[in-house]
Amino acid sequence: MMIDVEAFSISKKLFATLVHHAMKVAPYESVAIIAGKVKGKKAIAKRVFTPENTDNSTVSFTVDPIILLTIYLEIEQREEQLIGIYHTHPASPYPSSTDRRYMEVNPCVWLISSTRNPAQPKGFLLQEDGRLKEVIINFTEK
Repeated sequence: MMIDVEAFSISKKLFATLVHHAMKVAPYESVAIIAGKVKGKKAIAKRVFTPENTDNSTVSFTVDPIILLTIYLEIEQREEQLIGIYHTHPASPYPSSTDRRYMEVNPCVWLISSTRNPAQPKGFLLQEDGRLKEVIINFTEK
């Protein structure tokens, strides 16, 4: 199910987990799965998963399908939903052509940071007409 939100909220603590993971695996791309809820036009992060990038690549990421299935099952069991995918790029935080293809099958907010500055993400949704929509990212205390 495609989500359509204007804003993405994540606690500073959860986001720090993503940044720490990105710095740990640099210069390779990091990847994280973000679970939570959608309320109105806002996606609210509740949990993050930081699986290994099995590509060990600076320009791509892949998550082991068994690990990914395990994550998706946990999200479902907790009655949450996939609301975001976070990953890093070696260049600017903007979806690549590969990202855009994967955004079609993972219709959630894609948070992308540069490996040079993982604490400065940008959020994007691929709309049904193929255009990208930038999503505001809010960092919360809780």
